[in-house]
Amino acid sequence: MNSKWILPIVILSLTLSHCSSKSKKKEEVKSISTPVSTSIPENIKPPELQNEKTQQSSPSKELDDLKVTLKKAEATVINTNKVVEPVVIKNTPTTSSAHQSHHASSDKSDSVPAEKALGWLKNGNTRFMKGYFRKDGASKKDIERLSSGQKPHSIILSCSDSRVPPEVLFDQKLGEIFVVRTAGQSLDSASLASIEYAVEHLGSQLLVVMGHSSCGAVKAAFGAAPGTDIGSPHLNALVADIQPRIASKMKAKPSESYVAEGWDNTMGAVTELMEKSKIVREAVKNNHLRIESALYHLNSGAVEWSH
Repeated sequence: MNSKWILPIVILSLTLSHCSSKSKKKEEVKSISTPVSTSIPENIKPPELQNEKTQQSSPSKELDDLKVTLKKAEATVINTNKVVEPVVIKNTPTTSSAHQSHHASSDKSDSVPAEKALGWLKNGNTRFMKGYFRKDGASKKDIERLSSGQKPHSIILSCSDSRVPPEVLFDQKLGEIFVVRTAGQSLDSASLASIEYAVEHLGSQLLVVMGHSSCGAVKAAFGAAPGTDIGSPHLNALVADIQPRIASKMKAKPSESYVAEGWDNTMGAVTELMEKSKIVREAVKNNHLRIESALYHLNSGAVEWSH
């Protein structure tokens, strides 16, 4: 080879080598900057992923699917907020608020025991006879307290006679005794219901049936022949109610101030009360109620007890 060509060939070779090296570097840079495709060839995809493009939803189909989803969600919310009627179990008593209130008021746990209540009544009558009365019988505090309810320690069934007010004779404050007053302690539906209410709903454990001397109703019953019309069907009924109680005394002269007849009338009222009222009978049987008989003497102011 001619020596004059050697130098140009060497220069050309070096130039080509440099260009080739530069081109490779560009390819490497390009390969680094270009993200590698992670797509899987269609022929090696699992069956569930093949034809992926054909399974993709169009924008309109996606919108329709979204609407369906929203409707389902709305229906779920509606069903969740739907009022569900309570399931009532047959033969199972339900408890209303009124019923609960009733049991709360008739709870015997905070009732005054009969013996203690009886002592209060006896002490009160002693004060009455001596002319000493409690000064706080109608305080503003008591009035306000009693506006929300009552819890009398005793029930008093007595005559309507204006001279025989139990609250005064026993020197009791507002709300301390539940008083039922009828002429001659006669027992009609209203008076029986009143007593039963106090026993069943107020939880009183002491019932006092109190007659008095010289009772006008007893005198009328004693002096009238059975079946006699004394001028009013209501008075006739009153006399007819009392006469069986004092029948044993009607064959003789009356006792002084009709005290003996008054006692018979009082004891007869107790017997009649037990016969007519199941609530009273059950309360006595279960030791939830104690019945005491008494007679008030008009001439002394003393309350005499049967025992």
